Amino acid sequence: MQFLYHRQAGATRIELSGDGFVHVVSARRTRAGESLALRNLRDCMLHSYIIESVGKKNALLHLESSIDLPIIPHKKSHLIWAITQSKTIEKALPSLNELGLTKLSLFWADFSQRGQKLSLERLEKILISSCEQCGRSNLCEIEILESTQAALGCYPSAKVLDFGGKVIGGELSESVKLDSGVLVGAEGGFSQRERALFAGREILRYATPQILRSQTAALALLAKAL
Repeated sequence: MQFLYHRQAGATRIELSGDGFVHVVSARRTRAGESLALRNLRDCMLHSYIIESVGKKNALLHLESSIDLPIIPHKKSHLIWAITQSKTIEKALPSLNELGLTKLSLFWADFSQRGQKLSLERLEKILISSCEQCGRSNLCEIEILESTQAALGCYPSAKVLDFGGKVIGGELSESVKLDSGVLVGAEGGFSQRERALFAGREILRYATPQILRSQTAALALLAKAL
């Protein structure tokens, strides 16, 4: 763990409770007098706190010092990913965060598995935990869009990852940028109805004969842009 998230990090005194308290005191056996690094993930400040006292369910911390220490992705990237199984998205999310994804737009596509329940609050908790582990000082922005049409309407400059398009080589060329967004389909890719909506869009593809799972395609795209 590179730091501990706390919404009030930066305040002179804060109370640590809940999961953070359990992890720091019970799991890591941190005691009074020791120091902790905290971030609030709203800015790039890293705060050092001293543990004043430890109770049964909480600990009181006193701010010792603060430093502006940004650890953020060097490039902006936007993944517009069709909703698959919720557990698949949750499993891939930490890796996408570590790879520096700036924004994740999840959308309901024709081949999305219906009945999936996605909680933005739960996804944000996963992102926070990932930031604590990898050291990233800002959160990946996340949203849920109601349809493919909505995704295309919100992001008119977005590209599409699909068959028959421009080959993405060993590295993304300067002309293939991820900041404007890239649509990735669910399992099974895109329907013919959706492909008709992509007229005029730049289509990208991988130079591989293998069929990639949706999450593999998404992760590979970010890895190439790292």
